[in-house]
Amino acid sequence: MQPTGRIEFEQNFREMKNSLLQKIMLVAGVIIMLGAFAVVPESYPWYYELILFNIGMFMWLFSNRKSLKKVKKSVFSLRPWILVVLSVLSIQGFSQDYTAQVEAFRKSFENKDISHIKPHISPELKFDPVPVANTPAVLNNIVTNLPLISIKIIDVETGKAKVYYNFDLMGERESYIHFDESGQIVRIELVENLVKQEMEQARQMRESVQQPNPGEMMNKYPAQKVEFGSSDDLQVIGSLYEIDKSAPVVLLCHQAGYNKYEYADIAPRLNAMGMNCLAIDQRSGGTFAEKPNETFERAKEKQLETSYLEAEKDINSAIDYLYTKYGKKVIVWGSSYSSSLALHIASENENVAAVMAFSPGDYFGDAKASLGSVIPTIDKPFFITSSKEEAVMIEKLLGDVKLSKTKVHFVPESNGYHGSRVLWSGQKGADEYWNAITTFLGSLN
Repeated sequence: MQPTGRIEFEQNFREMKNSLLQKIMLVAGVIIMLGAFAVVPESYPWYYELILFNIGMFMWLFSNRKSLKKVKKSVFSLRPWILVVLSVLSIQGFSQDYTAQVEAFRKSFENKDISHIKPHISPELKFDPVPVANTPAVLNNIVTNLPLISIKIIDVETGKAKVYYNFDLMGERESYIHFDESGQIVRIELVENLVKQEMEQARQMRESVQQPNPGEMMNKYPAQKVEFGSSDDLQVIGSLYEIDKSAPVVLLCHQAGYNKYEYADIAPRLNAMGMNCLAIDQRSGGTFAEKPNETFERAKEKQLETSYLEAEKDINSAIDYLYTKYGKKVIVWGSSYSSSLALHIASENENVAAVMAFSPGDYFGDAKASLGSVIPTIDKPFFITSSKEEAVMIEKLLGDVKLSKTKVHFVPESNGYHGSRVLWSGQKGADEYWNAITTFLGSLN
């Protein structure tokens, strides 16, 4: 017969051990519940998160013996219903597991190679009105050119999965991928929508003005060729439109594949508004309107890089050139990729008076901070605009930035176009952009 003290000690020890185990289960259960929606990879179906959350919930319930007894009674009384729920989950979730197909789609984006998704594609997959024979080419174009950040299944139904996509530049999208009975992909709504969107943009471009038409303005406000050295000694070529040394100064930077001729009928109009202008050839550009990009050609001869980011040297050097020449801060105007560089530069360069950005975006991947974090730091006037379609993305970049007369996001009533080309003479919708620009520039005086 054991002494009373020993019995009490063993009882106390058991209770302490059980209490410790209960606390461990309680803490573990809470951690699992809170982390369920964070630790499961985005490419996994939604029910993986649900399963993990339920495991945490039961651990939390089982940590209390009284709760455990209640749970046991509830489980046995609700057993038929639990079987029904499990059956539904089995039919709706586990038997319709499209994780492998979506993961293959992600790998195709990541590696820019459709070989990953090809085994999961049905011969019937097509993107109207493109013929089925062109399906591989369309898919290859999509996975090669769109910068995917993440993809995951957010809902599963019989024969289809609702998929969440997050793209750099394009932002977040949701749409369905459809499957046949064997799990082969027969329809991808995302690609269908992108094909239709691209065709509509191509139609609009065909109807638009294709290049500047300076006409008599070129004679009234002629340009003078200038050149100056960039930070790596590359000579940058520009067209200087000067009317009065005391007038405000605007630096005009072109978009990808273009050159200073993008501003051939914009610069003279700015002259007429009382502005001196310098349109430059950046090293990241090319032949446009049968006019060569002289800075690009020189960069190639010297075997220098001609990426978007390398053009930042040319823009900063142009600001220095103008600041030295006129003794005043410069309004920096950018188009497409150069508008993004202009915003980055405006946040750092003290010689920038204001910035005008036409169709900016996060074009530089991880090499530059997102404009969403840069724009709020700009303490100078800015004017940001784009096509109507691009405006949605720009609103996300602006976030909570408070807009005003000197901090403008102009959204057109017309469809508009990408970059500064929207201002070319005769371009549909150009007048409303010019009206907004005139108001903004007037607010700087």
